[in-house]
Amino acid sequence: MEPTEAQIILSTDRLLFRQHTLADLDAFCAMEQDIEIRRYVGGKPRSREDAERRFLNGMEQPIQNRLAMWATILKAENKYIGRCGIYAHFDINGIPIKDEASLAFYIAHEYWGQGYATEAGHAFVRFGFDELKLKRIVTVIDARNDASVHVIEKLGFTLARTEYAARTFLHYELSA
Repeated sequence: MEPTEAQIILSTDRLLFRQHTLADLDAFCAMEQDIEIRRYVGGKPRSREDAERRFLNGMEQPIQNRLAMWATILKAENKYIGRCGIYAHFDINGIPIKDEASLAFYIAHEYWGQGYATEAGHAFVRFGFDELKLKRIVTVIDARNDASVHVIEKLGFTLARTEYAARTFLHYELSA
């Protein structure tokens, strides 16, 4: 099913970003159950039931100021290949930080290494600074995820700090 113009938040040469629909459920769940993807964002794969619950809860959340993780569609195949976007950046008390957002991209394993994360990242950085007038975009990456570190650095982000916990996380930032 082709997305309506109202559903599309952003488009690039190869990708479009839109609201999630129930048609995305199976592909979303497959990603949540993929050990290659989950190793950098939580460790172990989710059960189908947990993935479905997460998907449905996400669809119920109101989108404020166009800050969200959007369904990422490969135009050539009209296929869901992940979710990307910028979403509210919260302070230590859980309060959104004014004029800031967090960048994230989750691309299905079979589409890694083809530049989609970089393409999505460029689009959302421009969107955040040019359209939403953000002053800063941040991201946190598992230190073992060399590919994501490479993408973020290619986008111009700089390392702000390293967090040592059960896993090591790299905190990056980019200012307008």
